[in-house]
Amino acid sequence: MEPGSVIYVSFGSLARTPLFQLVEIGLGLEASNCPFVWVIKAGDQADEVDKWLASGDGDDRGFEERIRAKGLVIRGWAPQSMILEHPAVGGFMTHCGWNSTIEAVVAGVPMATWPHFAEQFVNEKLVVEKLRIGVVVGAKRSVGWREVQDKLTVGRGEVEKAVRCLMNRGEGQANGLRHRVKAMREKARRAMQPGGSSYYNLTDLLGI
Repeated sequence: MEPGSVIYVSFGSLARTPLFQLVEIGLGLEASNCPFVWVIKAGDQADEVDKWLASGDGDDRGFEERIRAKGLVIRGWAPQSMILEHPAVGGFMTHCGWNSTIEAVVAGVPMATWPHFAEQFVNEKLVVEKLRIGVVVGAKRSVGWREVQDKLTVGRGEVEKAVRCLMNRGEGQANGLRHRVKAMREKARRAMQPGGSSYYNLTDLLGI
């Protein structure tokens, strides 16, 4: 894959995404024609998810077969920091959990934001409006922690639009996102080095 051409999609360990929403995400990713790595935590609906991935939507070929040349579906846990640091990865569709947000900044990867609950909507505002290193996918409604989602949050068209906006490297907005997040990455790395603010705060806390 070309450097910066792949979008990584993961919504953390706590969000519960129902099958009907997973289908919309998958079809939106497929329609974007962008290479992707998609982490699915199916939980108690694993059988239904596997069935959809294998059979698709009435197509003769299942979803995983159709996207095999450009997409990878990971079931369960994935080494997120390692994936974000890979040179082929140029975007991150995220739930805006604080750990994921920090990992994206440290890796220098712009984000497509899809908050689910708690402080994630505040984090989205920081990423999109203040730092300007991300684009919104379109989630407006909070889904309670471990709440079973009963309504569609975002459709396939919104997913496709967000991916194209984030990953279009020839477009001004996408290039601006990349430029700003690379600058943030350097600031974050300097902060962690001896003499940096994060280094100082941690050593002060530990009394070193």
